[in-house]
Amino acid sequence: QTPDTQTPDLPTSEKESRTPMYKNTFQVAWITTDVDRAAQVFKDEQGIDLAVFKGFSLDTYGGDPLVIDVALGYVGDLQFEVIEPVSGPNALYTRHLPASGEYTLKFHHLCNRFDTVEEYEKVLADYRRREVPIEVDGSFGESGRFFYADTRSSLGVYQEYALLDKDTSFLESLPRN
Repeated sequence: QTPDTQTPDLPTSEKESRTPMYKNTFQVAWITTDVDRAAQVFKDEQGIDLAVFKGFSLDTYGGDPLVIDVALGYVGDLQFEVIEPVSGPNALYTRHLPASGEYTLKFHHLCNRFDTVEEYEKVLADYRRREVPIEVDGSFGESGRFFYADTRSSLGVYQEYALLDKDTSFLESLPRN
């Protein structure tokens, strides 16, 4: 490694307590100014069918609901997501889209899934301890939770982490490509 790409040494206990961040990556996500057009682009140019849902509302802790229009589908086990921000605490999306509303489709984040509350809480606490900004912290369904860590300065993209709702029938209904 060159000096400017070296990673600082962490104490052994800190290295051992860190959960590998990509061990359960299940989603790649884009943001857009027009979810219907973006879904059509994925179908026409990549052969990927996505289901579009309008007015999808996610609760956020300490804030208004985050409302998005979203297109979702799978290629194998990898979920594809396209988000058009509608309202609520959506700056993590809108700051990367043109204010003019001109059609844009941009890669935005990877999402990693956790199977237990303990694993989810451990990673969230680790990011907070390291003072990595948490852009949105919220919930969905009866038991689902999610947060976005702003890792753009180190990784170039946001990292989303999700503890899926116990009822997965919604996910099972999405297009499989």
